[in-house]
Amino acid sequence: MTGKMPESGASGSIQQEDAIDEIVRRQTREAIDDPNTDIDADTVFERVERLHAERI
Repeated sequence: MTGKMPESGASGSIQQEDAIDEIVRRQTREAIDDPNTDIDADTVFERVERLHAERI
């Protein structure tokens, strides 16, 4: 990924960021390739709001 700035004094932080980027790319590809039906955004937000309300 371009535009990354090395972090001073953080050994391996760039490698860790690269690993996380790769994991996110793989999960994104899996989600895009998933043949299951999509979940409507309204349904997702209703679930998130309900779960949030249960936690507070």
